[in-house]
Amino acid sequence: MSRLSGLLKLAAAAAVGATVAGGATAIATTGGWSHSHEPANIGQVKLDVKAYYGDTVDAAGKHHYSDTSTFVKDTKRQVDDAKQYLARRLARGVKNPAIVLDVDDTSEVTYGWEADNDFGFDPVKQQQAIDNGTFVANKPVLELANWASQHGVKVYFLTGRNEFQGPQSLKNLANEGFPAPAGAFFKPKTTAPDYLPCGLTCTTLQYKSGTRAYISRTSTIVLNLGDQFSDLTGGFAEHPVKLPNPMYYLP
Repeated sequence: MSRLSGLLKLAAAAAVGATVAGGATAIATTGGWSHSHEPANIGQVKLDVKAYYGDTVDAAGKHHYSDTSTFVKDTKRQVDDAKQYLARRLARGVKNPAIVLDVDDTSEVTYGWEADNDFGFDPVKQQQAIDNGTFVANKPVLELANWASQHGVKVYFLTGRNEFQGPQSLKNLANEGFPAPAGAFFKPKTTAPDYLPCGLTCTTLQYKSGTRAYISRTSTIVLNLGDQFSDLTGGFAEHPVKLPNPMYYLP
């Protein structure tokens, strides 16, 4: 499913909040207009997403999110709760602790690039953004990763980016201040590892849950952070943490 179809799903979900008695949307209640059951307008949904991120536009016409936005507040609250859970587990002597972090819109925020591209996904432009180090660190997650590393917790990156994007992705994460990971996993394109029986045909859920199962052979995954439910479903982590991302949906 493409990101555009994900945005359409978001629009449909938003329509629920706009319903009135009888299930008709509130767009046509005066002036003799007929009622409509159409989804929320996608243009309005985009404006709502921009407001959530506290959108600003610089002199070059590039979009940025605000550090005082609802997005940042929601993210910080989720990460703070996760850190408290990790601290409790460390105090109780958990063996071989680890955390697993997704990259896009978990370790890094892609908002500015997404808004610049009208929330449409273009793999060529994404590759250019990775090559240029366009994405910025998600500050609460960056702080958590460094705190965890300083307290003897292994940090793993597990992303849907493909294996060819691995070296530059790791370079960007290091430049942003993330600790050197105990391991980093990128979706295979040429040869799949033995621990993924689905091989090169894995869905995101199969790939990520199968990789967590592999990590859990030697580590206790205390936290698993991701912005998509497919980052978290499938087990092999004590405490899954869903970070906010209203921009796209990946099954």
